[in-house]
Amino acid sequence: MASFVNHFAWQGKVFDPAKGTLRNKIFPFGLNAIIAKVYKGPSWLDNKECIVLDYSETSLLAHWIRDEIREVASRVYLGKVYWSKKRLIDFALEFPASG
Repeated sequence: MASFVNHFAWQGKVFDPAKGTLRNKIFPFGLNAIIAKVYKGPSWLDNKECIVLDYSETSLLAHWIRDEIREVASRVYLGKVYWSKKRLIDFALEFPASG
């Protein structure tokens, strides 16, 4: 299932720090869609600070989804996905080295 989703649906996230948003890359051809607001806020898991990927005001398809991410190693983030406050899955994001 994860392999199918990775190859045919979700391809990653593209952050725009200037706008405080991200777009999810979807489909095999990498369409940038499904926009989220990005900001720091308290986690639904433990109320500690996290980076929130909030789709509630920016996406008709995913308005009930909230992702939370925290850095767990240099440029590596662990993410939690919530559907209306119910935790669904975990994921990891890795950012390339700058420069």
